[in-house]
Amino acid sequence: MIASRIGLKLLSLGFICAYLMADLASANTIAPAKTELCDTAARAESYSGAFLKNFKVLQKGDKDWLYRDMDLKRTYGPRQPGYKKLQQLQQALQSRGTTLVMVPIPGRAIIHPEYLGDIHYDVPRARKSYINYLQQLRSLMIVVPDIGSLFDQAQDKPLFFARDHHWNHHGARTIARLTAHSIKAEKKLYSRISKQKFESFGVGSERNNGSLQRAAQELCEQSYPQEPFKLYQTVAAAGDDLFADMVEPQIVLVGTSNSKGRMNFNFDGFLAHYVGANVDNKAQSGGGFGGALKSYLGSEGFQASPPKILVWEIPGYYSLNDEAFFEQILSRLQISGEPSSS
Repeated sequence: MIASRIGLKLLSLGFICAYLMADLASANTIAPAKTELCDTAARAESYSGAFLKNFKVLQKGDKDWLYRDMDLKRTYGPRQPGYKKLQQLQQALQSRGTTLVMVPIPGRAIIHPEYLGDIHYDVPRARKSYINYLQQLRSLMIVVPDIGSLFDQAQDKPLFFARDHHWNHHGARTIARLTAHSIKAEKKLYSRISKQKFESFGVGSERNNGSLQRAAQELCEQSYPQEPFKLYQTVAAAGDDLFADMVEPQIVLVGTSNSKGRMNFNFDGFLAHYVGANVDNKAQSGGGFGGALKSYLGSEGFQASPPKILVWEIPGYYSLNDEAFFEQILSRLQISGEPSSS
Protein backbone atom coordinates (compact mmCIF):
# COMPACT_ATOMS: atom_id res chain seq x y z
CA MET A 1 0.00 0.00 0.00
CA ILE A 2 2.78 2.41 1.00
CA ALA A 3 4.71 1.51 -2.15
CA SER A 4 1.68 2.12 -4.33
CA ARG A 5 1.05 5.51 -2.70
CA ILE A 6 4.66 6.46 -3.24
CA GLY A 7 4.33 5.33 -6.85
CA LEU A 8 1.23 7.48 -7.34
CA LYS A 9 2.98 10.50 -5.81
CA LEU A 10 6.01 10.00 -8.04
CA LEU A 11 3.74 9.62 -11.07
CA SER A 12 1.88 12.81 -10.14
CA LEU A 13 5.17 14.61 -9.62
CA GLY A 14 6.30 13.41 -13.03
CA PHE A 15 3.18 14.83 -14.66
CA ILE A 16 3.72 18.17 -12.90
CA CYS A 17 7.36 18.34 -14.00
CA ALA A 18 6.43 17.42 -17.56
CA TYR A 19 3.74 20.14 -17.57
CA LEU A 20 6.16 22.75 -16.25
CA MET A 21 8.83 21.79 -18.78
CA ALA A 22 6.31 21.96 -21.62
CA ASP A 23 5.12 25.36 -20.41
CA LEU A 24 8.70 26.63 -20.21
CA ALA A 25 9.49 25.34 -23.70
CA SER A 26 6.36 27.01 -25.00
CA ALA A 27 7.40 30.30 -23.39
CA ASN A 28 10.87 30.06 -24.93
CA THR A 29 9.33 29.46 -28.33
CA ILE A 30 6.86 32.34 -28.18
CA ALA A 31 9.08 35.05 -26.60
CA PRO A 32 11.21 35.94 -29.66
CA ALA A 33 8.05 36.62 -31.70
CA LYS A 34 7.32 39.58 -29.44
CA THR A 35 10.27 41.46 -30.94
CA GLU A 36 9.36 40.88 -34.59
CA LEU A 37 8.86 44.20 -36.33
CA CYS A 38 5.33 45.22 -37.21
CA ASP A 39 4.01 45.81 -40.74
CA THR A 40 4.15 49.56 -40.16
CA ALA A 41 7.96 49.39 -39.95
CA ALA A 42 8.14 47.91 -43.45
CA ARG A 43 6.46 50.93 -45.08
CA ALA A 44 8.68 53.92 -45.96
CA GLU A 45 5.78 56.35 -45.59
CA SER A 46 5.61 55.47 -41.88
CA TYR A 47 8.89 57.27 -41.21
CA SER A 48 7.66 60.84 -40.90
CA GLY A 49 8.96 63.45 -38.50
CA ALA A 50 12.41 64.72 -37.61
CA PHE A 51 13.42 61.57 -35.71
CA LEU A 52 11.94 58.70 -37.70
CA LYS A 53 13.04 60.00 -41.10
CA ASN A 54 16.63 59.06 -40.19
CA PHE A 55 15.78 55.39 -39.64
CA LYS A 56 13.86 54.22 -42.67
CA VAL A 57 13.38 51.34 -43.29
CA LEU A 58 13.96 49.09 -40.27
CA GLN A 59 14.69 45.39 -40.69
CA LYS A 60 15.37 42.80 -38.01
CA GLY A 61 18.35 40.46 -38.13
CA ASP A 62 19.51 37.74 -35.77
CA LYS A 63 19.93 38.19 -32.01
CA ASP A 64 17.67 41.26 -32.02
CA TRP A 65 19.97 43.30 -34.25
CA LEU A 66 18.13 46.07 -36.08
CA TYR A 67 19.25 47.63 -39.37
CA ARG A 68 18.11 50.62 -41.39
CA ASP A 69 18.64 51.25 -45.10
CA MET A 70 21.81 53.27 -44.48
CA ASP A 71 23.34 50.25 -42.69
CA LEU A 72 22.80 48.22 -45.86
CA LYS A 73 24.59 50.60 -48.22
CA ARG A 74 25.88 48.83 -51.34
CA THR A 75 28.22 51.49 -52.71
CA TYR A 76 30.60 53.74 -50.76
CA GLY A 77 32.25 57.03 -51.59
CA PRO A 78 31.28 60.01 -53.74
CA ARG A 79 30.97 60.37 -57.48
CA GLN A 80 33.97 61.75 -59.37
CA PRO A 81 33.14 65.45 -58.69
CA GLY A 82 33.09 64.63 -54.97
CA TYR A 83 36.57 63.13 -55.15
CA LYS A 84 37.72 66.27 -56.97
CA LYS A 85 36.44 68.41 -54.10
CA LEU A 86 38.18 66.19 -51.56
CA GLN A 87 41.41 66.58 -53.50
CA GLN A 88 41.02 70.36 -53.42
CA LEU A 89 40.41 70.20 -49.68
CA GLN A 90 43.51 68.08 -49.15
CA GLN A 91 45.66 70.44 -51.23
CA ALA A 92 44.34 73.54 -49.47
CA LEU A 93 45.05 72.06 -46.04
CA GLN A 94 48.47 70.79 -47.10
CA SER A 95 49.41 74.29 -48.30
CA ARG A 96 48.85 75.42 -44.71
CA GLY A 97 50.98 72.63 -43.31
CA THR A 98 48.03 70.43 -42.30
CA THR A 99 47.76 66.76 -43.27
CA LEU A 100 44.21 65.46 -43.70
CA VAL A 101 43.38 62.10 -42.12
CA MET A 102 39.95 60.68 -42.99
CA VAL A 103 38.27 57.98 -40.92
CA PRO A 104 35.21 56.66 -42.83
CA ILE A 105 33.38 54.43 -40.38
CA PRO A 106 32.25 51.25 -42.18
CA GLY A 107 28.62 50.16 -42.20
CA ARG A 108 27.48 47.91 -39.38
CA ALA A 109 26.46 45.15 -41.79
CA ILE A 110 29.84 44.84 -43.52
CA ILE A 111 31.60 44.53 -40.16
CA HIS A 112 29.05 42.15 -38.63
CA PRO A 113 27.27 40.19 -41.40
CA GLU A 114 26.81 37.34 -38.93
CA TYR A 115 23.83 39.18 -37.45
CA LEU A 116 21.98 39.82 -40.71
CA GLY A 117 19.83 36.70 -40.45
CA ASP A 118 17.36 36.56 -43.36
CA ILE A 119 18.12 40.11 -44.58
CA HIS A 120 19.25 39.98 -48.21
CA TYR A 121 22.47 41.98 -48.54
CA ASP A 122 25.45 41.54 -50.88
CA VAL A 123 28.23 41.76 -48.29
CA PRO A 124 31.16 41.00 -50.66
CA ARG A 125 30.03 43.71 -53.08
CA ALA A 126 29.64 46.29 -50.31
CA ARG A 127 33.02 45.43 -48.80
CA LYS A 128 34.70 45.73 -52.19
CA SER A 129 33.11 49.14 -52.69
CA TYR A 130 34.21 50.30 -49.24
CA ILE A 131 37.82 49.19 -49.80
CA ASN A 132 37.83 50.95 -53.17
CA TYR A 133 36.59 54.10 -51.41
CA LEU A 134 39.57 53.99 -49.03
CA GLN A 135 41.97 53.42 -51.91
CA GLN A 136 40.56 56.36 -53.83
CA LEU A 137 41.09 58.61 -50.82
CA ARG A 138 44.69 57.44 -50.47
CA SER A 139 45.30 58.23 -54.14
CA LEU A 140 44.40 61.83 -53.26
CA MET A 141 47.22 61.89 -50.68
CA ILE A 142 44.73 61.67 -47.83
CA VAL A 143 45.88 59.48 -44.93
CA VAL A 144 43.37 56.69 -44.28
CA PRO A 145 43.54 53.86 -41.72
CA ASP A 146 43.39 50.27 -42.94
CA ILE A 147 39.87 49.68 -41.66
CA GLY A 148 39.29 47.14 -44.43
CA SER A 149 41.63 44.78 -42.54
CA LEU A 150 38.73 44.18 -40.13
CA PHE A 151 37.05 42.15 -42.87
CA ASP A 152 39.80 39.52 -42.77
CA GLN A 153 38.56 37.89 -39.58
CA ALA A 154 35.43 37.68 -37.48
CA GLN A 155 35.34 40.12 -34.58
CA ASP A 156 35.37 38.55 -31.12
CA LYS A 157 33.41 41.51 -29.74
CA PRO A 158 30.87 43.64 -31.59
CA LEU A 159 32.20 47.01 -32.72
CA PHE A 160 28.70 48.45 -32.91
CA PHE A 161 25.54 48.38 -30.88
CA ALA A 162 22.89 45.90 -31.98
CA ARG A 163 20.19 48.58 -32.03
CA ASP A 164 21.94 51.94 -32.36
CA HIS A 165 23.68 53.65 -35.29
CA HIS A 166 26.82 54.48 -33.29
CA TRP A 167 29.90 52.37 -32.69
CA ASN A 168 30.42 51.18 -29.12
CA HIS A 169 33.48 51.57 -26.88
CA HIS A 170 35.18 48.58 -28.52
CA GLY A 171 34.61 49.97 -32.01
CA ALA A 172 35.96 53.37 -30.99
CA ARG A 173 39.07 51.79 -29.50
CA THR A 174 39.67 49.46 -32.44
CA ILE A 175 39.40 52.16 -35.09
CA ALA A 176 41.43 54.62 -32.98
CA ARG A 177 44.22 52.05 -32.93
CA LEU A 178 44.08 51.64 -36.72
CA THR A 179 44.01 55.41 -37.20
CA ALA A 180 47.03 55.87 -34.95
CA HIS A 181 48.90 53.21 -36.90
CA SER A 182 48.24 55.06 -40.18
CA ILE A 183 49.52 58.32 -38.67
CA LYS A 184 52.67 56.68 -37.32
CA ALA A 185 53.28 55.14 -40.74
CA GLU A 186 53.77 58.68 -42.08
CA LYS A 187 57.22 58.80 -40.49
CA LYS A 188 58.22 62.31 -41.60
CA LEU A 189 54.91 63.71 -40.40
CA TYR A 190 54.98 61.77 -37.14
CA SER A 191 58.51 62.92 -36.35
CA ARG A 192 57.28 66.54 -36.24
CA ILE A 193 54.61 65.84 -33.62
CA SER A 194 55.31 66.60 -29.96
CA LYS A 195 55.00 63.28 -28.13
CA GLN A 196 53.25 62.60 -24.86
CA LYS A 197 52.38 59.33 -23.11
CA PHE A 198 48.77 58.60 -22.16
CA GLU A 199 46.99 55.88 -20.22
CA SER A 200 43.40 54.69 -20.68
CA PHE A 201 41.33 52.91 -18.05
CA GLY A 202 37.75 51.95 -17.36
CA VAL A 203 35.61 54.25 -15.21
CA GLY A 204 32.34 52.35 -15.11
CA SER A 205 29.54 51.56 -17.53
CA GLU A 206 26.25 52.86 -18.86
CA ARG A 207 23.26 51.48 -20.75
CA ASN A 208 22.07 52.72 -24.10
CA ASN A 209 18.45 52.92 -25.20
CA GLY A 210 19.53 52.76 -28.82
CA SER A 211 18.27 54.99 -31.61
CA LEU A 212 17.04 52.09 -33.74
CA GLN A 213 15.17 50.47 -30.89
CA ARG A 214 13.57 53.83 -30.05
CA ALA A 215 12.41 54.01 -33.66
CA ALA A 216 10.99 50.49 -33.34
CA GLN A 217 9.24 51.50 -30.13
CA GLU A 218 7.65 54.51 -31.83
CA LEU A 219 6.57 52.55 -34.91
CA CYS A 220 5.55 49.24 -33.39
CA GLU A 221 5.24 49.86 -29.64
CA GLN A 222 7.80 47.10 -29.14
CA SER A 223 10.57 47.50 -26.59
CA TYR A 224 14.06 46.02 -26.37
CA PRO A 225 16.47 45.86 -23.43
CA GLN A 226 19.01 48.63 -23.13
CA GLU A 227 22.53 47.71 -24.23
CA PRO A 228 25.49 48.06 -21.84
CA PHE A 229 28.72 49.76 -22.84
CA LYS A 230 31.88 50.59 -20.92
CA LEU A 231 33.14 54.05 -20.09
CA TYR A 232 36.84 54.89 -20.46
CA GLN A 233 39.01 57.83 -19.56
CA THR A 234 42.42 58.76 -20.94
CA VAL A 235 44.92 60.81 -18.96
CA ALA A 236 48.58 61.78 -19.25
CA ALA A 237 50.78 58.99 -17.97
CA ALA A 238 52.32 59.37 -14.54
CA GLY A 239 55.79 60.87 -14.70
CA ASP A 240 55.20 62.46 -18.09
CA ASP A 241 56.08 66.11 -18.64
CA LEU A 242 53.87 68.15 -16.30
CA PHE A 243 53.88 71.05 -18.74
CA ALA A 244 53.06 68.96 -21.82
CA ASP A 245 49.34 69.72 -21.58
CA MET A 246 50.18 73.42 -21.90
CA VAL A 247 51.51 72.86 -25.41
CA GLU A 248 48.90 73.55 -28.10
CA PRO A 249 47.71 70.22 -29.56
CA GLN A 250 49.07 69.49 -33.03
CA ILE A 251 46.31 66.98 -33.78
CA VAL A 252 42.71 68.17 -34.09
CA LEU A 253 39.72 65.83 -34.35
CA VAL A 254 36.53 66.86 -36.12
CA GLY A 255 33.63 64.49 -36.50
CA THR A 256 30.18 63.42 -35.40
CA SER A 257 28.51 62.16 -32.23
CA ASN A 258 30.72 59.09 -32.51
CA SER A 259 33.54 61.38 -31.35
CA LYS A 260 31.63 63.72 -29.03
CA GLY A 261 28.03 63.45 -27.96
CA ARG A 262 25.52 62.28 -25.38
CA MET A 263 27.42 59.01 -25.08
CA ASN A 264 31.16 59.09 -24.50
CA PHE A 265 33.09 56.43 -26.43
CA ASN A 266 36.50 58.04 -25.73
CA PHE A 267 37.60 57.97 -29.39
CA ASP A 268 39.74 61.09 -28.89
CA GLY A 269 41.28 59.61 -25.75
CA PHE A 270 42.10 56.29 -27.40
CA LEU A 271 43.55 58.16 -30.38
CA ALA A 272 45.81 60.22 -28.09
CA HIS A 273 46.80 57.02 -26.26
CA TYR A 274 47.81 55.11 -29.39
CA VAL A 275 49.38 58.03 -31.27
CA GLY A 276 51.24 59.21 -28.19
CA ALA A 277 50.26 62.85 -28.65
CA ASN A 278 47.60 65.22 -27.38
CA VAL A 279 44.35 65.47 -29.40
CA ASP A 280 42.05 68.50 -29.44
CA ASN A 281 38.47 67.28 -29.90
CA LYS A 282 36.40 69.69 -32.01
CA ALA A 283 33.72 67.16 -33.00
CA GLN A 284 30.04 68.14 -32.85
CA SER A 285 26.93 66.12 -32.16
CA GLY A 286 24.03 66.74 -34.52
CA GLY A 287 26.14 68.53 -37.13
CA GLY A 288 25.93 65.84 -39.79
CA PHE A 289 29.00 64.68 -41.66
CA GLY A 290 30.65 68.09 -41.98
CA GLY A 291 29.28 70.51 -39.39
CA ALA A 292 32.31 70.22 -37.14
CA LEU A 293 34.74 70.54 -40.07
CA LYS A 294 33.00 73.66 -41.35
CA SER A 295 32.96 75.29 -37.91
CA TYR A 296 36.60 74.49 -37.21
CA LEU A 297 37.95 75.71 -40.56
CA GLY A 298 36.16 79.01 -39.98
CA SER A 299 37.46 79.41 -36.44
CA GLU A 300 40.09 81.85 -35.24
CA GLY A 301 42.02 78.92 -33.80
CA PHE A 302 42.51 77.31 -37.18
CA GLN A 303 43.21 80.58 -38.96
CA ALA A 304 45.84 81.57 -36.42
CA SER A 305 47.49 78.20 -35.90
CA PRO A 306 46.55 75.31 -38.24
CA PRO A 307 47.30 71.88 -36.74
CA LYS A 308 49.82 69.52 -38.25
CA ILE A 309 47.15 66.80 -38.47
CA LEU A 310 43.40 67.14 -38.96
CA VAL A 311 41.46 63.91 -38.33
CA TRP A 312 38.00 63.84 -39.92
CA GLU A 313 35.78 61.06 -38.51
CA ILE A 314 32.79 60.48 -40.77
CA PRO A 315 30.20 57.68 -41.00
CA GLY A 316 30.75 55.85 -44.27
CA TYR A 317 27.10 55.99 -45.29
CA TYR A 318 27.53 59.68 -46.19
CA SER A 319 28.25 59.91 -49.92
CA LEU A 320 30.07 63.31 -49.82
CA ASN A 321 28.38 64.50 -53.02
CA ASP A 322 27.27 67.79 -51.45
CA GLU A 323 28.95 70.32 -53.73
CA ALA A 324 27.56 73.31 -51.82
CA PHE A 325 29.18 72.07 -48.61
CA PHE A 326 32.60 71.81 -50.21
CA GLU A 327 32.27 75.21 -51.83
CA GLN A 328 31.61 76.69 -48.39
CA ILE A 329 34.59 75.10 -46.67
CA LEU A 330 36.90 75.77 -49.61
CA SER A 331 35.88 79.41 -49.54
CA ARG A 332 36.79 79.49 -45.85
CA LEU A 333 40.22 78.32 -46.91
CA GLN A 334 40.20 81.23 -49.38
CA ILE A 335 40.73 79.22 -52.53
CA SER A 336 37.23 79.61 -54.02
CA GLY A 337 37.00 75.98 -55.03
CA GLU A 338 40.34 75.95 -56.88
CA PRO A 339 43.45 74.06 -55.74
CA SER A 340 46.05 76.17 -54.01
CA SER A 341 48.98 77.10 -56.20
CA SER A 342 51.47 76.83 -53.36
